[in-house]
Amino acid sequence: MKRISLLAVAGVAAALALTACGSSGSSSKSTTGAPTSGGSNASAASGPGSVIVGSADFAENVLLANIYADAMSAKGVKVTKKLNIGERAAYIPALKDGSIDFIPEYSGSILYYLDPKATAKSPADVYAALPTAAGSDLSVLQYAAAQDSDTITVTKATASKYHLTSIADLQSVASKLTLGAPAAFQTRADGVPALKSVYGVTFGTFTPISASGSITVDSLKNGNIDAADIFSTDPSIAANDFVSLTDPKSMFAAQNIIPLVSKAKLTSTITDAANAVSAKLDTATLASLVTKVQVDKQDSDTVAKAWLSSVGLG
Repeated sequence: MKRISLLAVAGVAAALALTACGSSGSSSKSTTGAPTSGGSNASAASGPGSVIVGSADFAENVLLANIYADAMSAKGVKVTKKLNIGERAAYIPALKDGSIDFIPEYSGSILYYLDPKATAKSPADVYAALPTAAGSDLSVLQYAAAQDSDTITVTKATASKYHLTSIADLQSVASKLTLGAPAAFQTRADGVPALKSVYGVTFGTFTPISASGSITVDSLKNGNIDAADIFSTDPSIAANDFVSLTDPKSMFAAQNIIPLVSKAKLTSTITDAANAVSAKLDTATLASLVTKVQVDKQDSDTVAKAWLSSVGLG
């Protein structure tokens, strides 16, 4: 997942919303340009309903928006897509003013955006905290098993050599190893300090490096680093047979895929169609679909429709 800054000021939202919106091809109606006001009714909609689906401006989120939108369209919902809007400072105001009605989110990130004092970490606890944080006008639907979260990832050879399956397994060997991660990870509350406080893990060396990306992958492959902070749906994990260590103590907050929706637009059809997608989507599946888009350069909407058809939701 391309991280979306939690520190963006609300004052730039309007400008971003006016300049940052794009779209991808779809059989449902798709528009370009900024979201415009409108689209939310004062009371709950009836029948299949209509919905304007938005997305952030990175490939994985566009893919998720296409998946949810096409699933709803297949059930008779009138769907319009407004994709590539930008960061949360642009699309959350658009969701609140009715410019869009629905967007796929990441549970932990959106919780901390809406409630910076939140402390929930596990999938269930984050989900339980979200309705209050979302307020009276927004609703969260069922979350997917799929997560795009930080992971501590090693090569298969390193995992085998030190018998690593969990972050906890690093405790006795980390002093011999080098961790590569973005510079901020060294001081982030859920970064190096949490490795020590939660798992008792202290790496021998910390090497600042870009978030995921080819530099991280190459450094891990050539042995310049022994472990890396890599997002869980990064195509490089499967491509290189890397091993992402489990996080049984929830050092990293859950980042389950979850629809954030205007309550005024919800219908049983919209809810059921979105929840059916979430029930089928796990991390491995999402990672494979992201690979098709980012590595194989397949069209995002084509990938979405093919997967929906394969699981009986198209």
